[in-house]
Amino acid sequence: MGMEAPTASLESAKVRLDQLKSIKGQLSRQVGEARKCGESPDGLIADLQHVSAEIKRLSKQLKKQLNETPAKEKWTPPPIEMPLAITDMQVSGPVRVEECTDALKSAAGAYVDQHPGASIWHRPVISNFIESTYGHRTRYLCALDRNGRMVGVLPVVRLQSRLFGNFLVSMPYFNYGGVLADNKEVASILIAAADLWRKTLDSGHLELRSGRDYGLDLPQKTDKVTFWLPLPDNSDELWASFQPKLRSQIRRGQRELAGFTIGGPELLDEFYRVFSENMRDLGTPVYGRIFFQNLLSSLKGHVWLVIARIDEQAAGCAFLTSYRGRMEVPWASTLRRYNHASINMIMYWRMLEFAIQQGCEVFDFGRCSRDAGTYRFKQQWGAHPLKLYWDYVLPEGKALPALNPDNPKFKLMIAVWQRLPVWAANLIGPHIVKVLP
Repeated sequence: MGMEAPTASLESAKVRLDQLKSIKGQLSRQVGEARKCGESPDGLIADLQHVSAEIKRLSKQLKKQLNETPAKEKWTPPPIEMPLAITDMQVSGPVRVEECTDALKSAAGAYVDQHPGASIWHRPVISNFIESTYGHRTRYLCALDRNGRMVGVLPVVRLQSRLFGNFLVSMPYFNYGGVLADNKEVASILIAAADLWRKTLDSGHLELRSGRDYGLDLPQKTDKVTFWLPLPDNSDELWASFQPKLRSQIRRGQRELAGFTIGGPELLDEFYRVFSENMRDLGTPVYGRIFFQNLLSSLKGHVWLVIARIDEQAAGCAFLTSYRGRMEVPWASTLRRYNHASINMIMYWRMLEFAIQQGCEVFDFGRCSRDAGTYRFKQQWGAHPLKLYWDYVLPEGKALPALNPDNPKFKLMIAVWQRLPVWAANLIGPHIVKVLP
């Protein structure tokens, strides 16, 4: 794990001790099996005694080293908050809104790249990806001041189906979206333009996915959180900040791990096999393979696939993006039959190491509900929960939409989906999920 001097020695000794204990257990079982078969266990017993003596010696050495190692202050994750997507800058008015043309695309991309609250999902290329992959109507709205300077953007996508309705989202499929603007007035102008489009399409609502409450006086949902972990300069400090139980679980995964690869499209087949089976098990329609293939192409240079293997088979997978110092894992899956091997623990540790190697300052574990098991999983790494604020523009008197798995309307559908063969779920799922936000 790249530890230095005394720390490295301690960690290597701990890893060796874990290995020896595993060998001792195997030898004990072999002795018992030999006796059952009437074979002589003498050689195995001699090996067992040797391993036991080595465990005892190493345990004493570790205890001595721990007592002699000077205590130093541990690194702990500092507080963190979501950067402002709506800032408080002066704008030379009046402000006008235009759709993003080819002539404006470069300026819009540059605006996103310099805005403190931008995510990778705000970039114009993502709107193009959604339109080309799924055929949805999109509008990338640009706010310009009196001098033609870009002062705000708002990407919007229309989703329409008989099953789920007709509505607009910024942005569907991803954790972040909503307005990027120089100030609140510009944000309101952009939202008004998006709402005008909503009315012309007779859409039910406009959903804006934000990471903070900007006081826009709109109905909100705040039941989701994301977890951000500030990263130290090296993985040794992060490792030392973990609780002993977490480190033990990671070591267990390390013992079981047969291979770990971070790469690109060449890993897509393995990624999709693991991801689609896990989504079926969760009762969730899966994105088509083409979704990830096109996204990899659209985000080239900012994206990686991760594969963790047990017994030479892909057992865990993840999709990583990196943008302006923040590494995000929007999708990760492990196969249930490998849960006992702590495959998810070692996979996330390796991804955290990779984020630090890439010079990232923050690792984004992605969104979840407060009462979900994934909430506790993400919290144990020392990450901070950040509330997500999703704002809605609704027709007067209309209630907030209830498109979520907890809606009783979808309970039966989820239960049926979990019983489908994976091939059937993969065939039907992409047609459903493309119209889900």
